[in-house]
Amino acid sequence: MFTHPMARFTLYLASLFPFAAQAEEHWYSYHHLYFQAGSYVHFHSDDDFAGNRLFASLEAIKSSDWLYGLALFNNSFDQFSQYLYAGKILNFHGRLDGFHARITAGLLHGYKGDFKDRVPLNDAGVSPAVIPGIGYKQGRFGVDAYLLGFSGVLFTAGMDF
Repeated sequence: MFTHPMARFTLYLASLFPFAAQAEEHWYSYHHLYFQAGSYVHFHSDDDFAGNRLFASLEAIKSSDWLYGLALFNNSFDQFSQYLYAGKILNFHGRLDGFHARITAGLLHGYKGDFKDRVPLNDAGVSPAVIPGIGYKQGRFGVDAYLLGFSGVLFTAGMDF
């Protein structure tokens, strides 16, 4: 039935991130919003890299530390791109207060034309993505670093509302 690799991979990612962590909690409810902005650096240079490297996202964080969000950014080739995702924050309470790891998985859109093949499985302009990160949060404010595959690292600062 789902023979296309993109379809199988997307279904696999969806099975990893259930939205409802508690039976009484609706998938669309959230505990707070988290806005973050930042920039990324590459591990290597490429003559095709162009434009600014700005990033912004808004996440809805559930009381169970599951999250869903939308990120808007210009990719490495100065193309407006989006990342629609769900994920989980893993806090290190009691051992390393304030520190956390996070993992998100979702759909990446915006790599087009000559740069379509710069992200894997970019069929029909949409590619699955998995992005791990580590960070520190004190009160309403936080900083994070995210690994962008083998290409670079994204650094962000954020705030709860």
